[in-house]
Amino acid sequence: MPSQQLRVALTGGIASGKSSVSDLFAKKSIPIIDADKIARDLFKSGSPLLKTLLEKFGEDIFHNDGQLNRKALGKVVFNSPEDLKWLNEFTHPKVSAEINNQLIKAKSPYVILDIPLLVDKSGNIPPHLAKVVDRVLVVDIDPEKQIERLCKREKLSTLDAKAIIANQSTREQKIAQSDDVIDNNGAIEELEQQVNLIHNQYLQLSQNAN
Repeated sequence: MPSQQLRVALTGGIASGKSSVSDLFAKKSIPIIDADKIARDLFKSGSPLLKTLLEKFGEDIFHNDGQLNRKALGKVVFNSPEDLKWLNEFTHPKVSAEINNQLIKAKSPYVILDIPLLVDKSGNIPPHLAKVVDRVLVVDIDPEKQIERLCKREKLSTLDAKAIIANQSTREQKIAQSDDVIDNNGAIEELEQQVNLIHNQYLQLSQNAN
């Protein structure tokens, strides 16, 4: 059953246009809970959690100024399933707790939870995320456009862009988990129209739930 306040997980592949969609919902005064930002803030300078990472992975995952080097940490954990499992088990409960804190504070008919990696590589939604969302909204884009946008945004080669995309859940896996899909292959005006329609749909669903 949906919660009284409808909780919508926004997800999609890298460079699919999630930020543009999120911004359009924010312009309608819908609260956006950014899971990536929460995770980043957990390990910002001065966080006591950094000591645990230092003890686990050593100094190589830190910059000279003591800031966490996320790229270095990423290389370590994605080359070691055991380390990735440990990191997920260490961070997920803390991210979930902060998501819940922000959900409690949010005052609106529905809330958008921006969770880029909602669907894992096996095509599933992890239990700690599945239990806090009522619907899944996927931003979809053709693979060719996705690669083109990613190369342009990150100044990558096509080969590198394909490798990054291959390290995420597939387009088909995301759509299989979706309740709603936004097609982001067209112009911004088309995107706005779709967001308007879904916004009204979520307002109605929230009203029905109450």
